[in-house]
Amino acid sequence: MDALLVMNTETSRPATAEVTEQLGDIVMRARTTGGVLVFVSAPVKDAGPEDQPESVFVVDEEELGLVSPTSDAFDGIDDLAPGLHDLGVDRIVIGGVDAQWAVKDTAMAALALNFDVIVLRDATVTEQGPPVGWFTDAESHGCMVKDTKDTWLRM
Repeated sequence: MDALLVMNTETSRPATAEVTEQLGDIVMRARTTGGVLVFVSAPVKDAGPEDQPESVFVVDEEELGLVSPTSDAFDGIDDLAPGLHDLGVDRIVIGGVDAQWAVKDTAMAALALNFDVIVLRDATVTEQGPPVGWFTDAESHGCMVKDTKDTWLRM
């Protein structure tokens, strides 16, 4: 089963507009099929204990929100990988705004944690908006890089 991780798309990030259409399409497909959908903000630095949001929260009854203090969401949220494995997830589909290498770091960590990984080429951008330049490196490490329209979700 797949889990769709959508990273750093909160409205405060201007680059979100660059990937809205592509991510909107695949999020809708994940919702339609009842898949695992996780919205991640990473890295989020601690302004103080009272200002730090909960690290895991429910967005909707079928969707989770995660806040990680590090660019690698798996490192920042200790029970993320075990929880996804418990749900039967064996593949991570990931895209969004690559704030401080968060999409890349999370994708590489997912590989190390025995997940197959698809990075969404047309739905992964830098904080300034252009596409990221590390797709070839990700493929050399074992990630698949695909456009959203060519990505079939296994839910």
